[in-house]
Amino acid sequence: MDEERIMRIARAMCRAARLDPDKPAGNKGPFTMSMREPGHDGPQPAWMLFRKDATTFASRHRDVAAQL
Repeated sequence: MDEERIMRIARAMCRAARLDPDKPAGNKGPFTMSMREPGHDGPQPAWMLFRKDATTFASRHRDVAAQL
């Protein structure tokens, strides 16, 4: 899957968790950033919390993810 599609899926997951995908990811509640992703120097946006899950979803459900 391409990065843009994974980002869209991760942003949707973030919104479903009632988080603003564009706000910095904090260490509050059940969602925490354990490490920084390469290429992000400052605070990472909240959607990055869901990037790994979005990648997993896209690889397991290619037919659905291809339509997103």
